[in-house]
Amino acid sequence: MEMVVVMLIFVIVIGLTGDAFNRIVSRAISLSRSAESNITGIVGLEIMRTDLEAAGYGLLWSFSRSINYDEASEDLGIALNDNESAYAADPTQDKVPHAVMSINNNVFTDPAVVLKGTDVLAVRGISVATNAAAKRWTYLESQVKPNINPDPVPRLWTSSSDNPANNDRVIMVQPMANMKPTNQLIVNADGTWWATYNNPFHNYSTIGKPPVYNDAEGKSDLYLIYGVNGDTDLRMPFNRSDFYVRRPAASEQGWIRLPQRCNPATGILFKGVVGQDSGGYQELPLLDCVLDMQVVYGVRTPGTTTVTDTDTISGFTPKDVREQVKEIKVYILTHNGGIDRNYTYPRSTIAVGPGDGTSGTGHTYDFMNPPNVVPNWQNYHWHVYQVVARPKNLTGNVAQ
Repeated sequence: MEMVVVMLIFVIVIGLTGDAFNRIVSRAISLSRSAESNITGIVGLEIMRTDLEAAGYGLLWSFSRSINYDEASEDLGIALNDNESAYAADPTQDKVPHAVMSINNNVFTDPAVVLKGTDVLAVRGISVATNAAAKRWTYLESQVKPNINPDPVPRLWTSSSDNPANNDRVIMVQPMANMKPTNQLIVNADGTWWATYNNPFHNYSTIGKPPVYNDAEGKSDLYLIYGVNGDTDLRMPFNRSDFYVRRPAASEQGWIRLPQRCNPATGILFKGVVGQDSGGYQELPLLDCVLDMQVVYGVRTPGTTTVTDTDTISGFTPKDVREQVKEIKVYILTHNGGIDRNYTYPRSTIAVGPGDGTSGTGHTYDFMNPPNVVPNWQNYHWHVYQVVARPKNLTGNVAQ
């Protein structure tokens, strides 16, 4: 009888110890996954921040001649295309690309395209693509009589890797005209606006070259040569990356899948580079387990130094964006680690935006009444990442 009692006590102690051990292991696994997701988030969101800061780099403000170009062909990206835009109040901005633009609280119903209620952000600039050509540039200066080189050569950098490479597709932009900043895309009389680079570069003649001046005129023009793409011909005179959240469908081919640790209502934050060949997205996953993304702009009121937050700039012309957008703030709702049955999230709402999310910018996400059903939301460690960028190539952020 004594042995039975001892064995019973022993079993109870082992049971309690095993339960405690299981709790410790579960908690350790949860913390480990949380740390992994945090590291992934830092890397992915740094890519986004870098692109936001580069918005407007090498972007044209006007055309020397009217041209036609194409942008995104994906259903999601078409709504943010500028190649057909027109402005009755300012025709000089027709077809000029916005450095940034977004869809506020999209209404798409297919989560494989984009999660309903999330924002979609388009960023334009030469360097936002992932190809090496988009990181290279040089310039070409006017020739001055009487010493004229009939075949001038662009400036070559000391490091050959910094120079455009053979077969890079390039554009030419005139940054100044009549002592005023213009960033005018150079277009040949036949409508040609890009060329294939070679070394030494002579194909500029297919686009144009700076005019020749007499020495007495004291003038000189500068044409910037930007590498845009190294593989295919150009469909647009810039590069563009869209940021959006979607849930890959089970039927999709490829290696991208929503990790099992993610809440099934969430998706993946993607950077979709608009391809110069077809206009389709070349996707790069940045962050897993994302439930919402909200974009907020810090905009300077014209004629003042006052900067206010707004979640839409849909009525802005490209010139308005350049001159008034001071900051771009992106708020991303995600969870750290996987489901945690030993944890209860303390609230049924969370602010995805400045302050409490109810001030007109961003919004408050309600887990009990969301755009998408969120099962077991109480058992996830929800967190809002904030990415704040001050675009360096917008005139509102450059000392004039």
